[in-house]
Formats: sequence, structure tokens, C-alpha cells
Amino acid sequence: MSQEAVAGQRNYLEVLNILHEQLLPDLYMEVGVRNAGSLSLAKGCAVGIDPLKQFTKELPATTLFYEMTSDDFFAAAKNSNIEEKVDLAFIDGMHLFEYALRDFINIEAYATPWTVVVLDDMCPNHPAQAARDRKTTVWTGDVWKLRDCLKRYRPDLVQILLDTWPSGLLLIIGLDPSNTALSDNYETILKEYVHNDLAVPEGVLRREGAMAPNNELIVSTCELIKTVRTSHEPQEQMHKLRKLLAWRGL
Repeated sequence: MSQEAVAGQRNYLEVLNILHEQLLPDLYMEVGVRNAGSLSLAKGCAVGIDPLKQFTKELPATTLFYEMTSDDFFAAAKNSNIEEKVDLAFIDGMHLFEYALRDFINIEAYATPWTVVVLDDMCPNHPAQAARDRKTTVWTGDVWKLRDCLKRYRPDLVQILLDTWPSGLLLIIGLDPSNTALSDNYETILKEYVHNDLAVPEGVLRREGAMAPNNELIVSTCELIKTVRTSHEPQEQMHKLRKLLAWRGL
């Protein structure tokens, strides 16, 4: 297999677009904007964060772009006591485990039971693509480790791995801002997962457990999430959502 191989049953931008169309988030947040191809999918209020502006296209007035690191952005937001809640978020920033983990922790602080977080680069197509020191044009880094980390430290979260082109997406549902397991164990987690010599499991390279990103799967999942959003008892509905997703093998 080529070190520059890519794979997937559907382009990740198509999946993101369906999520926007189905969920109609009041606030969308994106970490890692690059050419704004994904940020431009937002149909309402949106926030994009990237330390380097690389796009030239005009974004609508409802989209705000912050040219800074995500760490700096969230530090400033915390000091400003911002209380807006994020309905949909896309993490595609620095392709290193610890950065993606911090972005997830920071976004969860502004989450609700119906927030959906999407992580990119969860399925390296070749071990070389997963190197912490970039060696290939197609680079996922070691973000794939986050899936295992969340299974261990946050088994309450629902994870849906999608077989998207070019390097897989992970949908995370059931966020809980009151859960501090990740931040409380942050240093321990880094010692366990931040290693240059940690081999990529064959199951990760084969995308074991990845679902076909078809319309039926995505739309039906969004319908369940919208049920939680409009409920007067979101926690109870979230419990039902988890049971339904588990019943569907997700």
C-alpha cells in the first residue's frame, strides 16, 4: 500500500453538509479551517478558528473567523465568560493526539446533550500517515488514538466511526460538560498515549467498526438527536438515544 493512499466510501464534506442540513445548528464551531471548504457549509452562526488564514473566499456575516490557536481562543472565551452553546463542532486542527484531546475537552465545556462533535483523520491509510512527525503529504497524525482514549475514560459517550474519504470521521454524541474525567486525568492520559513508537493497530488501518456513511444512517441519527434537542427532558431522551443507537449497533 502506498504511503499516500486514501480511502473511503464518501467524501467527508458531503457528510458534513448533510449534518448541517439536518441539524440546522444554532452555532457551529470549527477548529482548523484551512481553505474554508468545510466552514463555508455553515448555514447559520458559525465560528472558525485557525492560527493561519489560508482562504480567500468571502464568508457570510454570520461566520466569525479567529486567526489564533484554539488554545488561545478557548482561554480567551473562558476569561470572557461566554455562555453560548455549540450544537455542531468539527475538529480538524493540529493532527496530534494531545491537541485534538484539548480541543474536545474545550468544546465539551460549551456542549449540550444534543451537541454533535465530529473529528477528522481518525483512520490513517498507512502507518506512515500516522507519524507524529510528518513524513507524508497525506497526514493524519496520531489523532486515531482519541477513539480508544474516549472508550476508556468516557464510556458514556456514543462514538460513530464513518468510512469517509480520505481518512475517516468520528461522530461523538452525548456530551456532558459536568464530566471532568478527561481534564482530571489529562497528564496521565498523555503519558499513556503520546509516544512516537506506538504502532498503529491493524484494525485501525482496516477501519474496523466503521459504518458506511449513507444518507439513511446519517439522517436517522440526526432525527434522534433533534428529538433530544426539542425535548423538555433532554437527559431522559439522551438515555433513550443511547439505547436506540446501541440497538442499531452504533
